[in-house]
Amino acid sequence: MVLATGARARHLVEHPVFIRGVDHRVDVHQPGMRDLATSPSTTQAGRRAGVGDRSVDIAELCALSTAQEVILRNALGLGDAVAVNPSGGPFGANPVMATGLIRIIEAARRVADGTARRAVAHATNGQALQHNLVCVLEGGS
Repeated sequence: MVLATGARARHLVEHPVFIRGVDHRVDVHQPGMRDLATSPSTTQAGRRAGVGDRSVDIAELCALSTAQEVILRNALGLGDAVAVNPSGGPFGANPVMATGLIRIIEAARRVADGTARRAVAHATNGQALQHNLVCVLEGGS
């Protein structure tokens, strides 16, 4: 993955992928001070990144458990038609400090190869989804 301006990206690759929105939010860190069944920071980051602006084909979520996947799906408003973690997600491998970046790369790969027109990638830090970054990726023409 290489970050470049639109013109440079079009020059470097045949099917560039563009970051159309990105946002990062943080929830309260103390687990007893918030409802652990929701992720308000993911909801807000998703809204600000533009997840709900148009339909999403796939989502790569940095969910380290099945429960977190449900929380993130709900927070981002992802319906049943959205393929979640077609790469296998972090269940297959969870390299510390790289898992979220890998979600973005996997989502970008799906857009670049034409599997998805629009994708959402999510990265997190904290055992209870305290830090949440949401990124919306689309193919360019």
